[in-house]
Order: sequence, then structure tokens, then C-alpha cells
Amino acid sequence: MSYPAFVLASLLVAAITSAAVLLSRSRWMSVSSAFAGATALLLIHAFGFFRFFADDSYITFRYSRNLAHGFGPTWNAGVNVEGYTNFSWMLALALFSKLGADLVITSQVFGGVAMVATFLGVYLLWRRWSEDEPESGIGHPMVLCAMLTGIAFTGALPFWGFSGMETALFTAFLTLGAALYISEQRHDRAIPWSAVAFAAAALTRPEGAIAAAVTAVFVLARTLDPERRAIEVRRATFWLSTFAALYIPYFTWRTVYYGHLLPNTFYAKVEPTSALYDRGLDYVWTYGTRYLLPAMFVGMAILAKPSFRRDALYLMALTGALLGVVIFEGGESFPHGRLIVPVLPLAYAGGIAGLAMALKQLPLTGRQPALIAAFALTLGALALLRSSQELIGPIANERTAVQQREALGHWLQEYTPPDYTIAAFAVGAIGYETDRPVLDMLGLNDAVIAHTTVPNVGKGLGGHEKYNVDYVLDEARPEIIVISDGEGGPVTEDQLRAATAASVSPVPARNALVADPRLWQRYDVRSLELDGVWYNFLQRSDTISYLQAPKLR
Repeated sequence: MSYPAFVLASLLVAAITSAAVLLSRSRWMSVSSAFAGATALLLIHAFGFFRFFADDSYITFRYSRNLAHGFGPTWNAGVNVEGYTNFSWMLALALFSKLGADLVITSQVFGGVAMVATFLGVYLLWRRWSEDEPESGIGHPMVLCAMLTGIAFTGALPFWGFSGMETALFTAFLTLGAALYISEQRHDRAIPWSAVAFAAAALTRPEGAIAAAVTAVFVLARTLDPERRAIEVRRATFWLSTFAALYIPYFTWRTVYYGHLLPNTFYAKVEPTSALYDRGLDYVWTYGTRYLLPAMFVGMAILAKPSFRRDALYLMALTGALLGVVIFEGGESFPHGRLIVPVLPLAYAGGIAGLAMALKQLPLTGRQPALIAAFALTLGALALLRSSQELIGPIANERTAVQQREALGHWLQEYTPPDYTIAAFAVGAIGYETDRPVLDMLGLNDAVIAHTTVPNVGKGLGGHEKYNVDYVLDEARPEIIVISDGEGGPVTEDQLRAATAASVSPVPARNALVADPRLWQRYDVRSLELDGVWYNFLQRSDTISYLQAPKLR
């Protein structure tokens, strides 16, 4: 779908949805129309996103497959390294892998279900606020419509929801957890289902523990009320005990099993440098402004009136803490702001609710507030849809790169001996297509490289800065080193070295490896043609005679 057609289709769906919400004679029909319209927008995005898969999603697929085959949650069998950060997602996929399901399709189905579950969490928030203050302006179904379609319009949630990553599942647990917590505060005998949701979020992403900690602070803060202290202490104890019972056994197991407090990916990506924090701040600012977060925080500030003050402060604290974590982590190089996607539903729910309250204060009559909201939604949609233009450029390129890695991985599985170690920079699709030992030269799935101290962390691409050439060449000694994706023709050693010298890669690991003379003393260039695409990789010189195949030079 071309970008103009994509915009027209999205705006047409939004217009039909708004009309259906405004003209419906029952509240149930209005709510159903809002859900249907937002889901339709997700499906329109799917035309551009559904065939895209992030290479990192295949990393989780490999862990899931190994677990299903009895090797444990490992990257390479027998080596305990935590190169994934999505335990519940990995575990669910492992179950379906055991049943013989296609993990690519399964992950997309899960992602779609999770996105709809996120909409359910937003609906719960809207319904709670509508019931608390029927005259606040929040209760009009057009407000719910703006919340749901606004989230879909960002493109960020559907992009990552269909990417094979766990982002949509984490977003759903986070949104549901916050909605349930806000609802539970209205009832003294409420079961702490929010603690269950936040435990699930913490099992899905490490940041879920931060969200749970913020919520725990608000739970404990209520015990300071002297008139309700006994009740609130009992509630806080129940909440904390529920979360701990679900999360602590998992945390204890993974710490013992992998030997580190934090996932290996953290050590591969994060070092406390000012450059890293600057990059993280720039990441949050870039995607925050693109997805209108400043306007949403203004709305949440307006929401912080007596009736909803605690709710608004909680949402601002929760979203602010998670954005702070992104700054600390230094952001990343993927498009569509994956790391801030989880805060978008809560920010949009709170922000649009606050803006609806402000709109209610204007001297308007009849359906004028709803019409103004529909017009504002259209303007916001035009601003948000701009970000989705990426689906016709870089996304297509990345899709092609992943497909090439799949093809090369399949060939390596078919033609290389079982004991060969394959080294690569982008290891996801290659690793999933082969059961050979795979060396991740960026360290996400290798503890030695992840814990190597390197200069200038924070000045390069997020997650692409760690390397250890000595370890790769002197200790790991892989039989094959994949240094690029498919190319237009075969290359020689001199051409490869000259190309590297003329154009420095944004990946320091590649620059350091190619510049090391030991590489060229021990490895030779091999060129393979598959379906008109050439794959140029390096093979250890002493193994050349053992690897022969059609169309391999």
C-alpha cells in the first residue's frame, strides 16, 4: 500500500468510526464502534507491517525452540546466557513450538491479541472515570474513541505488535495493571489483580519490575492516612505478598541459572556514561514529541483535579519512571520508538481524559464538544500518521535483510558440519534457521563480549557497541564469520578491505574485526550465490577443504 493510500484509508476509517460513535443510540453501540474502528486501524497498519520481522525476534524464537527441544532456555545448548528479556513471551512461544506451531505466525497472533487487550485496559480506565464523575466530560464515548484510535494512529503499537517482539504483550500487562490498580483503590475488599498483572509485566520485560515498584510506592503511601491505616496496611500487605509470590521465585531461578542479577542484554548495551544518557534523552525527546507525549502530559496535569488527583499523579509517575529507564538505557536504533510504546496507552488515556475535562469547561452546547473532539482527533491523526511513512522505506530494507539472513541460515544448516560455529553481527534470523553454535559478536548472547569494557559507549548505535576481537579470533575461533547481508556480486579480500576503509561502518565491532591483521591471516573470503543474491563470508583457512557446495566459491 502506498503512503497516500495508507493515509486516506486511515482517515476514512477514523471518520466512519467517529460518525458511528456520535450517531449510535446506545452506549454499548458507541463503545463497540470505538473498538471496531481502532482494531480496523491496526489491520490497516498490518498491510505495511505484517511481513516485517525484527531480527531480534528470532533470538527469542531460538531460545523458545531450544527450550521446547529439551536444551533449556539457552542460545547455544549447554551455555547458560540470558540473551532474551521477555521470559513469559519466550515461555509461551516454547509451548507452541513444542506443539509444532510456526513461531512466526504464532507471535503475530499473540501480538494481535495483546493489542486488543491493551484497548481493554484503556476502556477500563475510561469506564472507571466515567462512573466516578459522570458530568466531567470524560464519559462521552467520543473520548474513548479518541483514546483508542489515537493509540492505533501512532503506528508504534501495531508496528511492534506484529514484529514478533514482546512489546505488545508487555504493553497490555502494563496497561491492564494500571487500570486494575486505579479501580481497586475504590474498593476496600478488592482482590489485588493489579499485582498479578504487574508480576506478569515483570516476567515479560525487566522494566515491569520498575512499574511494580512505582505502584507499590502508591500502595504504601495510602497507609499514611491515620483514619484508614488498618485497612490500608492490610491491603498493602496483600498486594505486596501477591506480587512477591509470583515474581520472587522467577527472579531467584533466573539469577541462579544465568549467574547474573540482570539479563546479559543489559551488560551488552548499558554502561554509565554521559553519552549514553544524552542518547537516551534524545531518543525520548524524538519519539515523545512525534507521538504527542507533551500534549498528553498537559492533559494528565489537567486531570489532576480533586476527583482524579491520585490517578493522574500515579499515571504521571508511572509513565515518567518508565521514560526515565529508557534514558538510563540509552535508547536504541530501531524505528518507531519501541521502548516508549508501553507508556503510550496510559499517556493517551490520561491525557485525552484531561483534555476532555478542559473541553467540558467551554461554553458549548449539544454535540459541539464531541464534534470538536472529532476534529482534534483528525488533526492529531495527520500528525501521527507521518511517522508511519517509514513503512515504505527502511522497513522494506530491513525486511529484505532479514529474509536474506534466513536464506543464509538455511543454507548453513544444510551444508555445514554440525560442529561448525557461525559468528555474525545480526544473529537472529541466521541463528533461528540453523542449530549450529552461533557466536553473537555484539554480545547480546555472549557473556564474554557483553562484559567487555569498550570506549565511547553511547556515541554509536544502541545495542551495537560492544566487541572483543581477541576473544573472537583467539578463543572462540569460529569456522565461519558472516560480515554482511546479501550483495550484488562476489568480492575479494582486497575489495572488502578497501570498502571498509572507504566507508566506516556504524558498528565498531565490524570495523575492529576487519582492521585486525589476524583476521586475514586466518580466514579466507568465500562467496555464495543463492537466487541471484551473493553472500560473502569469511571461513577459517584450515577448514576450507571441508566445506564444498554448489554455487560456493
